[in-house]
Amino acid sequence: MSIGDQAGRASYRQIDLSPEATGNMHTPERMLEQAERLRQQAELYEQQRMETESLSRELEETTLKKTHFNADLNELGQRIHNAVRRLSREMDSMEREYQEMQQVCECFKKHLQILSALQPQHWPVETVKERLREALPKLDHAENDFHEAYICGKEYRHTTVFHHKPGEEEKPERLSGLTLKEEMLKGLVFHLPLFLLILISWIIFSLATAE
Repeated sequence: MSIGDQAGRASYRQIDLSPEATGNMHTPERMLEQAERLRQQAELYEQQRMETESLSRELEETTLKKTHFNADLNELGQRIHNAVRRLSREMDSMEREYQEMQQVCECFKKHLQILSALQPQHWPVETVKERLREALPKLDHAENDFHEAYICGKEYRHTTVFHHKPGEEEKPERLSGLTLKEEMLKGLVFHLPLFLLILISWIIFSLATAE
């Protein structure tokens, strides 16, 4: 390194470290400017922090609402799913019973046509025996199907049409002699206290009037 270069570098260092250069960095104006910049930077950081916290709270609230919504959605979906399954089973049962009743109705219509076509009042005397031999199985078949349909139909849950056969209405229960006596005894026991009260009152009244 030449002597000239050394002299120039020494001069440069002297300029950088001169009192004038270092003194300008600590002037009141520069310190106020730095303080203002720091204050503005602190306000910016605080604003960013508040915005971050606000976004964080909003995200937590949104996540919580989403969790509740998802739970309600799953619960309602499960209930609707169960309802659909029950309704489907019920409709399948109704459809099965409807189809079976439709088959029974068609069967009864066929038997009715066959029985209506017999017309025994128009049978010639000489063919009655043969006609009876042919007609009796038809009558038995129709009667068996009729009774079987009403026996199976009692198990249906969606109709009561098979609970009572046409022409076989329930008869009121008749009271037997023993049942009648039991009912009379119950009535006497029920009214006995009242009867005794009336009897005592009559005795007291008779004694009072006799004096």
